[in-house]
Amino acid sequence: MELNSDDSSDEDNSLDEHSRSCPSDKETFPMSLSEDEMLAATKAHHIPDPTQGTMWIGMEDGRIFVYYCNDNIRIKKPRIKVQLPSAVHCITSTEHSVLVGLGNGQVAAFHRPAQGFWETLHPSYVDLGPSAAPVQRMIVVCGRLWCACLNMIHVINLSTLKIETSFPVVTDPSRHVTDMVSSGLGVWVSVQNSVVLRLCNALTYDFIADLNLTPSVQKMLAGCDDILRQHKFACLRVTAMLTCKDLLWVGTSAGVIMTINAPHVVQGMGKLSSMPTVTGIWHGHTGQVRFLHCLEQNSTAAIPIPSTRRSIRRDHRRHSIASAATMNKMIVISGGDGYEDFRCTPAHPATPTAITATAVVDNSGRDDSTNHLLLWQC
Repeated sequence: MELNSDDSSDEDNSLDEHSRSCPSDKETFPMSLSEDEMLAATKAHHIPDPTQGTMWIGMEDGRIFVYYCNDNIRIKKPRIKVQLPSAVHCITSTEHSVLVGLGNGQVAAFHRPAQGFWETLHPSYVDLGPSAAPVQRMIVVCGRLWCACLNMIHVINLSTLKIETSFPVVTDPSRHVTDMVSSGLGVWVSVQNSVVLRLCNALTYDFIADLNLTPSVQKMLAGCDDILRQHKFACLRVTAMLTCKDLLWVGTSAGVIMTINAPHVVQGMGKLSSMPTVTGIWHGHTGQVRFLHCLEQNSTAAIPIPSTRRSIRRDHRRHSIASAATMNKMIVISGGDGYEDFRCTPAHPATPTAITATAVVDNSGRDDSTNHLLLWQC
């Protein structure tokens, strides 16, 4: 992704010239300015408009570029550049803070007071331990920040930025936590090179279920070529997770996508007596599922039109109010290598619909590494 361009607008060029003329935080200000005035002068040139939404992009060299959400990053230069001491591995946010997981085992916290500016010059740091292992994943659950580092999860109080508790997901420190998603009071955790999901109670930090997805993936790949199936199972693991409308979406290295009915976790809940239902989706990827994401879609509700004058008079006011009603739907997006319809296999005889899908697969099979986006409406 190109972040700098010679085609930037005159406004950006004037802003850059003005920024270069401003003293950095390492330079000294004239003695006639107070400390508050110096800080205000620095913020005025390094902090964006607080009324606009921002997008934060982290780099391997520890830099963070901040843009307005409506900026075209191909031709716009970043509004803010922040240099952190280590590589950026993950970023999450709350209403008034942005939290960055670093490669040296630290979490950097940037704050913004209500109706104020982002304080990017002096972030707060939380050290997760002496191991200096990267912070791979972060999510906010019940007002706490859950950070995955190696095989451990550290829970941080967002008000005090202190670690409240730490606990292992697995006993083997070489098996790292790769992903975490929350559904109510339940937190689903995946581990490196594993297809077993662990469900944790967000209040007690106890693991209440272990769900093995191998049988479900095996069923989806039953019609595949034997060599290809063996290859997929040799390196089978969970590669992406998402929660949307009480459903847990799981992507795997085999390209298979599954949905799981997320159980309702309550305080004091013990081990699950039965495992939730796992449903495989026939449409998936030839290679691994690289990410799962969801977006909200607003669609105007269809309102029937009355056919008589009496009904028009009776329902006029009600119809005026109802016509503005909207129904919120979600779109789930998966990104991965290639596209595959798992119904189009020798084990599943082709129907007219499957024949059409087979042609699509044959065409895309010429280059299975081509990135594909699959969309579902739910």
